[in-house]
Amino acid sequence: MKKVIAKLKFALTNNIGIKIIALLSAAILWLTVININDPDKTVVIYNIPITITDTEVLTEQNMVYDTGISYTVNVSVQGKRSIVSTLDEGDFRATASLKELSKVNSLPVDVVVKDASKARKVTITKQSVKTINLNIEQIKQKEYDLEVEFDGNLANGYSIGQYTLYKNQITVDAPNSVLKKIDYAAVVCDVSGIHDDINGADCRVVLYDENHKKISLKKNNITLSNKIVKIDVDILKGIEIPITPLTKDNIGSPAKDCRVTKVTMSQKTVTVLGNPEEVDQLKKIDISSMIDISSESRSVTKEIDISSLFPESVTLASGNIITVDIEIERYINKSVTVPAQEIQLIHADEDYDISIVSKKISIQLYGQETKLRSLDAKDLKVTVDMQGISAEGMQDVKADIQSPPDITVVNDVTVKVRVRKKDKENTQSN
Repeated sequence: MKKVIAKLKFALTNNIGIKIIALLSAAILWLTVININDPDKTVVIYNIPITITDTEVLTEQNMVYDTGISYTVNVSVQGKRSIVSTLDEGDFRATASLKELSKVNSLPVDVVVKDASKARKVTITKQSVKTINLNIEQIKQKEYDLEVEFDGNLANGYSIGQYTLYKNQITVDAPNSVLKKIDYAAVVCDVSGIHDDINGADCRVVLYDENHKKISLKKNNITLSNKIVKIDVDILKGIEIPITPLTKDNIGSPAKDCRVTKVTMSQKTVTVLGNPEEVDQLKKIDISSMIDISSESRSVTKEIDISSLFPESVTLASGNIITVDIEIERYINKSVTVPAQEIQLIHADEDYDISIVSKKISIQLYGQETKLRSLDAKDLKVTVDMQGISAEGMQDVKADIQSPPDITVVNDVTVKVRVRKKDKENTQSN
């Protein structure tokens, strides 16, 4: 054993200088190889986001900066290729502290490597942005009256009734430039598929510009006194109720010698909105008793207010006025003279010569003024039926008169005729 230890000691200490030189040479060679395979390299890292810190500095002064603007910085980084080639924007932290805000609203930008072990092996040699300028404004306050907007569609057949907001105003804190963009504030309530009353629903507050576009609260540094406002909404049921048709037979009588010829209603139904239990009891309405034409002698239009026919709690969605057009015709008497040549004899016995002695007849007619004004003898058909009449001599025979529809013959009209039996010789020769 002692011999082995002695030999090992001799091997380690023999030619010690040469061995030290060999060790140093190996180390230098190793470092040379490493540098050849992993040289220093400079890379550029793009779009590192800059975070604004210490915002309480502005908050304490009731001020704010424009958060709608994003800031980024590019950096040049030097180090071993094996390290810098793996870096991206996520390995860096870029900050700008509001504690260092200058009089011209600029902040210095500080960029560091997040990982301490990497930070010791790389050097940031250049950064594209040294400072950033902020748009800083004073926070102002303004009150806005709340409007109400309903989003979505109610269940079929239902409508929005009265509503009550638990709060009618909100206070808005925002930069002055943003306050100028706000046109109005609204409570937006979703009513999709609803058919029952809404009680104490939470609805969000939305700000709009003059073009009815929503204004983002976060992007514009806006603070609301209330983001949610409760609301009560009455949901009404809508139904159509038929109106009893008006005709010339149920509308009453106009002035003397006048008649109703046509009745036209502006609508045959009326749409009402109300509490479902209440409107379901409404069946039909009759407005005939609300029309008085007793003094009318010409066509007339009547406007009937039907609101009194419904409870006050019911809303007339289709309007409370029904328009009724009533055509009224005046009836008059007229005498028409018919000459003898327009009178026709019918059923005359061939054994008799029958001739009309009357030169003309006068017929008294009664009917619509518009029709009678233009009526003359050609519009009438006058016949005399001689069937069964065989007595000779002068006779008065009742005439049959056919007049146009709605025209009445008032008087009995007779026609004087002469009846004479033919000679048998003349009859045979004929």
